[in-house]
Amino acid sequence: MSARIRNVRPKPGFVFDGQSIVPAQRPIPLVDGALANFLTGRGTSVDRTTHSFWLNQTMRPEQIEAAYRSSWLIRKIVDVPAEDMTRAGRDWTATKEEITKIEAEEKRLKFWHAVRTALTFGRLGGGALFINLADFAPDKPLPAKIAPGMIESLVPLYRTQIVLGQMDDDLLSPTFGEPTVFRVNTHAQPIIHPSRLVIFKGQMVPGLYSTSWEDRFWGDSVVQVVDEAVKDATTATGGFAALIDEAKVDVLTMPGMYEMLARPGGQEQFMAALQAAATGKSIHRMLALGEGETWETRQINWAGMPEVIKTYLSIVAGAADIPATRLLGKSPDGQNSTGESDLANYFQGISAKQEAGLRPALEKLDAVMLQSAGVPADLVWSFSPAQAMDEARQAEIEAKEATTVVTLVNAGVIPEPALAKAVQNRLIESQRWPGLEDALKEAEAAGDGLPGDDDDLDIIPVETAKGGGQSVSAGSGGQSGSGSPARRANDAQSASRPTG
Repeated sequence: MSARIRNVRPKPGFVFDGQSIVPAQRPIPLVDGALANFLTGRGTSVDRTTHSFWLNQTMRPEQIEAAYRSSWLIRKIVDVPAEDMTRAGRDWTATKEEITKIEAEEKRLKFWHAVRTALTFGRLGGGALFINLADFAPDKPLPAKIAPGMIESLVPLYRTQIVLGQMDDDLLSPTFGEPTVFRVNTHAQPIIHPSRLVIFKGQMVPGLYSTSWEDRFWGDSVVQVVDEAVKDATTATGGFAALIDEAKVDVLTMPGMYEMLARPGGQEQFMAALQAAATGKSIHRMLALGEGETWETRQINWAGMPEVIKTYLSIVAGAADIPATRLLGKSPDGQNSTGESDLANYFQGISAKQEAGLRPALEKLDAVMLQSAGVPADLVWSFSPAQAMDEARQAEIEAKEATTVVTLVNAGVIPEPALAKAVQNRLIESQRWPGLEDALKEAEAAGDGLPGDDDDLDIIPVETAKGGGQSVSAGSGGQSGSGSPARRANDAQSASRPTG
């Protein structure tokens, strides 16, 4: 007869499950929001990941400069986006004469070179452009009116060349968080008015904890965040390069080698034997060995090595936010990959950076540069497409646009002269038709331009059944209140002709 357990009172930490006393299950505690599993050790002191902490090692300016000058990867990571943001320039909504003046002023001031240099300084940790005006002290604010040619030069400055003044701590001030004055880090330390500097900052620094006021203003260098990835890739490629010298090693086994080396003159005999063996092998393609000697060639197995290096370089491309096809100049990975989607996403990011970061700086420069060029300061512009299309893609787009034009003409929804003018402007702006603008002006002067009145439009009166008349334009396809397609004009003309 089996015994029956009654009035079971387990010790603390144990429970009775109906059959036996077992340890009680403890709830899994939360440690800083993460699960701590005492069975696997996850989240406990035996878990190595719990001892990993982020440490911000701010790079000193001399280290940033050394990396930029020494590492081709670092230099491309800094330079490539700055070049892509400034390479194509801008499209102006202005007359040809105004555009000519703007381009001449940009060339005189080396405008885009100065902007690209300052933008590069910004990516290295912060920079600025100093607007140097003729007969105007640096500590004076920019005047409201700028005479033509008043700008003498645009001077790029790195952050270490500029000393920040006191910060504007007035929360209601439009310049809150910015210096009230700047100084140039030279012997004289001249004062620069804030309006005379166009600031190009690095990556944003949150400044949540211990961050200096200078670092919060200028921002971080892009080198700061890619440094570790670049060093890992450099170590991998350097290690691979070191193995090249050991790709093939000949191993010669010689009985009594140590005894030979220990005898007087043994080292010379040993080297002479090796030289004779190597000479015979290279000249006669034969190898003579003594009794008991062996010759073995050992080669390094390179399997998987290229993939490892590609992985490290891909990590660098990801850290730099630049596609590997653009950063490394390599073909895209994958059997059917063209890399177009990666480049399209990258140039969309470039466009966003242009609008968010570069446009405010250029608008501040334009306020004085356009006046110095002798044109209105309120001209409208847009960034030219950063991604250049190849000939095949441009031809494909033009073919589709031509089909669209034909469809619109047949539909009669747009007057043909207006549509023709729009097409001409589109062809001129594409810059794929050299001399088209001048040729159109010559044709218009000779009377071969776009139709402008009813006679030029070849409007034909058509008698209707009611005895009235209506105007049908062969050029635009429009009627008085009807809007019928252009091809109906020919039908109407044929109908109005007397028959035999």
